[in-house]
Amino acid sequence: MKKEYEIVVELSNACAGSGRPQIYVEEAELENPDDYVRMKHARDWDQVQKEILSSGEIRYTLEKESVSYKYTFTE
Repeated sequence: MKKEYEIVVELSNACAGSGRPQIYVEEAELENPDDYVRMKHARDWDQVQKEILSSGEIRYTLEKESVSYKYTFTE
């Protein structure tokens, strides 16, 4: 069964010299948030860390050299 999620994407790039992450907000209807992140980072899926926050949100983090990605899913 699909659920509607608000997805906050934070992209930090240390090489670009910016101290602030780029932040994007999307909405998507998904059966499983894992599939969304796996689609974006198929080659690095085994390095993605998943955590369930006390608020019920699901956060995925991928740290790659000087770039980090965070995806936070809220129903």
